[in-house]
Amino acid sequence: MNRRIFLTYVGLGSAISSLPLMISNDSSSSTYKKPSKMRHSQAENVPTNFVNVKQFGSLVSGITNDPNIIAANTATIQTAINAVGKNGGGNIYIPAGVYQVAPPDLTIENPSSIAINYDNITLFGDGIGKTIIQSRGDWSVINGKAIRGHGILIEGTLNAPPRKNVAIKNLELSGGTTGFTGNRGFPADPVTGDGWDITHKGIVLDFDKSLDNITIDSVYVHDFRGELIYGGGIWIGKVTISNTKLHSSNASMLSIFAELAVTNCEFSQTANAWVEYAPVSPNKTVYFDQCIFKDSIANGFVVAQGNLPAEQKQIVTNCSFYNSPSGICAFGGASNFIVKNNRFVDCDNALFTSGENHGIEFYGNEIKGETRPVTTAYIWSKLSKVYIKKNRQKCASGLRKIPCIFYYGDLQDIVIEENWFENCCTPEQAAPLTNERPLFRNNQYVNAERRDSQGSANLWYQPPYFLEPKCEEIMVVNNTDNLVIEVGMKTNYYVDEQEVLITGDRDNRQVKFPQNSNTIQCQSDRYVSGKGEKLRLRFRKSENKWYEVSYSAT
Repeated sequence: MNRRIFLTYVGLGSAISSLPLMISNDSSSSTYKKPSKMRHSQAENVPTNFVNVKQFGSLVSGITNDPNIIAANTATIQTAINAVGKNGGGNIYIPAGVYQVAPPDLTIENPSSIAINYDNITLFGDGIGKTIIQSRGDWSVINGKAIRGHGILIEGTLNAPPRKNVAIKNLELSGGTTGFTGNRGFPADPVTGDGWDITHKGIVLDFDKSLDNITIDSVYVHDFRGELIYGGGIWIGKVTISNTKLHSSNASMLSIFAELAVTNCEFSQTANAWVEYAPVSPNKTVYFDQCIFKDSIANGFVVAQGNLPAEQKQIVTNCSFYNSPSGICAFGGASNFIVKNNRFVDCDNALFTSGENHGIEFYGNEIKGETRPVTTAYIWSKLSKVYIKKNRQKCASGLRKIPCIFYYGDLQDIVIEENWFENCCTPEQAAPLTNERPLFRNNQYVNAERRDSQGSANLWYQPPYFLEPKCEEIMVVNNTDNLVIEVGMKTNYYVDEQEVLITGDRDNRQVKFPQNSNTIQCQSDRYVSGKGEKLRLRFRKSENKWYEVSYSAT
């Protein structure tokens, strides 16, 4: 596309009568040249047929805080949207500049600066950093509550058909204040204005109304105390977000329930979650690809609720997560959730689960602790069908070592296999179990620390002695005054085919695994000390007993 766009200015009356206005590249009227450094995606997505909002009234660029100018800017943009919408829709262009806007009425239920209330509307500008709409950052106290007002509201419908085919492209939307203060308490404090201000959202896809085919492309939304992109209720259809940056909020940055596809976007600096997604019906999925998530002080990427059929997948792939207490959070009913080929850096728990969840696949991810120790997965509560495979975790040397895996709760069909864990502790059971242990197999533990009663068993005092492996490896240490002590194996909660590799750590004290006992069956009595012996046992659930697989001694 030719980056030089020719604009024709006409009067309000003729603009309405001739919508959508056809603007061609060979017009001889006044011109506007696209900046040569415009993002490639923005330049490609500029519509060729459009109207200019300046055709509909005064539009003044600059931060003036003059209420008359703010009201005029708001009215001009709104008039353009209404005029184009009444004519069946079209493309509305906001030229480069900084335009302050504000809700005309703060006393209504959801005050918003700009409302898109028609189908087939595309609102676009000259690009991020060029066309900037600044919403109201100050707050008013109305009925004892802090009220700021939202930026852009896409109004839905109460009945079929839904509001549809609405796009916002190539512009910047500012909340007019510092969005992130680290305070996610809500509602916002009416005295200080601080907190999670649910009246101060960026782009709103209405509340409990119907919308479909909504596009947000090449948009920068930042510095709102509430959600930066929000969709309320269960009646939203397809939403596509691409090449978009969300930055600085006290709330969840993207909070929505929709048939959602998000690609090549960046999320940074939130007091709550980067994403809060609740797929509560069986006909919607979520897809995130090649996105960057940075600096959350709370929840990371949250997927919650839902009990979806197997063909409905929630997928997060090829994304990068930085600096958060958690990366991916499966809360209270996530299902059919695939997290693959992502990168997690300085996220305390790359995968964190809570509540009842099933059908989670976490594989092929890179987990790094560069400035603080991290965990690949912290899995607890009621979980089933969780598979953690072929991930690679490495913490920087010199950091305090913590477990690569934490687990407890009501677990069933959990498989943790073929992962690489370096500079950490071996997996740990953090609290009691009520169903099954995870099945650990073929994981590699490099420079791993084994804590007592977790990756190692320090045997003291008087018999009987029982080993309780927490993963597929355990080191046993005879700390008694006896040269040889005999042990048994605990059998509660282990799953069929679980194997465990047993090694020792004291040359002059042995641990005996008997040829035959209530819990162990070996080919002969086996002895393990610190001389390099290795005994591998496999659990047979049908017999509730551990059987020898192999034994080697120096």
